[in-house]
Amino acid sequence: MREFLSALNRVRDRTSMKQQSALLTALLSILVVAAMTTATTILIRDRAVGIANHQMTDLAQSMADRLDQEMFERFREIGNFASLHPLRDSWDGAPEAIRRLLDQMQRTLPRYAWIGYASLDGEILAATGGTLEGVSVAERPWFIAGSQATSALDLHEAKLLADILGPSEDGAPFRFVDVAAPVRDEAGNVQGVLGAHLSWSWAQSVRSYLLGALEPDLRTDLWVTASDGSAILGAPYGQPVLSPGQLQIARQTFVGGEGDGTYLAAAVSTKGFETYPGLGWIVVANRPMSVVLADANRVTLAIVLIGTFAAVVGIAASFLIAGRVTRPLTRLAADADRLGRAAAETSVFDRQRGSSDILRLSNSLRSLMRRVDSAESRATEVRDLMERTEQAHSVQTLEHRETVRRLRYLADTDPLSGLMNRRSFLGDAQDVMTFYRRYDRTFAVLMIDIDHFKRVNDAHGHAVGDEVISAVGRVLAELARETDRVARFGGEEFVILLREIDSASLTTWAERVRRAVHAAVVATEAGPVSVTVSVGATLVSADDRDVEDVLHRADVALYRSKSNGRNRLTVSPARTAE
Repeated sequence: MREFLSALNRVRDRTSMKQQSALLTALLSILVVAAMTTATTILIRDRAVGIANHQMTDLAQSMADRLDQEMFERFREIGNFASLHPLRDSWDGAPEAIRRLLDQMQRTLPRYAWIGYASLDGEILAATGGTLEGVSVAERPWFIAGSQATSALDLHEAKLLADILGPSEDGAPFRFVDVAAPVRDEAGNVQGVLGAHLSWSWAQSVRSYLLGALEPDLRTDLWVTASDGSAILGAPYGQPVLSPGQLQIARQTFVGGEGDGTYLAAAVSTKGFETYPGLGWIVVANRPMSVVLADANRVTLAIVLIGTFAAVVGIAASFLIAGRVTRPLTRLAADADRLGRAAAETSVFDRQRGSSDILRLSNSLRSLMRRVDSAESRATEVRDLMERTEQAHSVQTLEHRETVRRLRYLADTDPLSGLMNRRSFLGDAQDVMTFYRRYDRTFAVLMIDIDHFKRVNDAHGHAVGDEVISAVGRVLAELARETDRVARFGGEEFVILLREIDSASLTTWAERVRRAVHAAVVATEAGPVSVTVSVGATLVSADDRDVEDVLHRADVALYRSKSNGRNRLTVSPARTAE
């Protein structure tokens, strides 16, 4: 987190207000576009999924209803046929007569693959086409259930008929749904069982009809599963389609598959119809998620493109607006930078407009300059008076000369640290700058700031803080050479001017300063106190207009040291001031 904040501070310090305003506007635009796109995408996707759920639930329900109705018709048909009063005598007749009845019934509804009549002992007495006549079906489930009541049995593969019927058109085994009913005599006693194998192809026909009514692009499919969730139509036979948890819900929607094969599905259980109790089949309508969300994705893309265009327009507009808003500040900064650099230039700020804050700042700076000019005028008058006084007293006593020397010392010295103050330092620094321009004798500037100095004052009081400042000043003075200049600029900030030094020596010297302060222990009334310092250093450059440019560059380097964690050195390249 600290590294992130440090990086953020560096970016902030190296960008203008115009750039920061434009960048913030850009980020805001991106966030707004992202939020709108996300919210819209969620709504559109939810709506698309909801519509698809509704469509597939209706489709699955239609398939389930048709399965129930078809099975009900066959269930009722076999039950009625077995109990028709006019046919009671026929069941006792010759097998040929019974066979003719069954053949006629099969011709009426070809979905019956086989219809047969078995005696009470399980022997097939008559069957369509004479198939399986004389064969015992006493152990077959349909015969056992049909001897008790009209029954429908779940889908199964042909066993006795497999060799007779041969393979189906698609090569898959024949599968049937059995319907059986007891045949009773006049006394109501069961005398035989009428059974029918209903070809499963009729369910495939229903499935094909319902899917054919849909648009091919929707890529919707219909599966039918047994009560245990294994596929009996649509998907590979016997393949698990529904999990045990999904089987507990009669009507549901869920997402299945993995990766690109994910699909949205709606499951509806068959319930039976009237007297037909149902076999527990479950119909599953499914559609690939890529199809379900295709329209939503296209709309989302359109929203992203429109939002991106709006964001770009907003960013461009923000650059223009930020430039216009910050232009007065830029002009004020330029006016301030020109102060005192050329005698021909005025020291008065131009009045800037743009907002009430800008106007107030402009007026305040103009007022400040008037006060500075007034103070400089009074100082000039004092200096003139002193010169006239000295000229008038050309013969001065030793005591008078000592008094003048002490006054000048006090005027040039920081009373707390005993170092040079800002005014005297700047005077000497300007002389060094002039010497550099004339003889190309390089110098460097170090800006030094005590880390977390406020904590020292808060923890031990201002008196201890003053002792720390005095002690740091002594450390710096002891390290300085005779030609160097050390000053306290105010507060906990110090500056050192190093003459005759190169880049490599500057780094070594500045690190020595940092380590010396770190190693020093200040003995105070509150006990020993240790502090660290952050250091910013730079060499003079030919591009520097005056010593203020050098100081400014060193100050920027100092700020980077503090932003990067303190107790460290940052050397700014010798180039044009930032």
